[in-house]
Amino acid sequence: MVNLRVGNIATGSGLCQKYFLSVELGDMGMKKQKVPRRTIYFASGETMEEYSTDEDEEVQVSIAVKTSADPSKLNWGPYFWFHMWRVATSTISVCDYLGERMASLFGITSPKYQYAIDEYYRMKKEEEEEEEENIIGML
Repeated sequence: MVNLRVGNIATGSGLCQKYFLSVELGDMGMKKQKVPRRTIYFASGETMEEYSTDEDEEVQVSIAVKTSADPSKLNWGPYFWFHMWRVATSTISVCDYLGERMASLFGITSPKYQYAIDEYYRMKKEEEEEEEENIIGML
């Protein structure tokens, strides 16, 4: 919203000069800055911001309604299935976590022939330095 009032000053020669009495600046229809729903941090140091949409909010509400069931009010079959599913997913999560830790501990996550790759680049760098010295020596 912009309010602008203009006043007139009459001069002796019959000309009017205009001047501003007051200026009020309001919202001007600008949108609010969006706040990211979540920020994802990558190991390389990069970040990615994920913004929500109206559709995402509707989906989250429907998911919240589905997961809010009280397991103590279930019959024996669904009650047993619910707890077995919870135990199974928890066990898989723990195994996944421990597997990652053990792999990094034993060095399985590093490249198998990294030493050969490093040696190749070292030798290539030495050859380039020798070529530069030979070119400088010839001049």
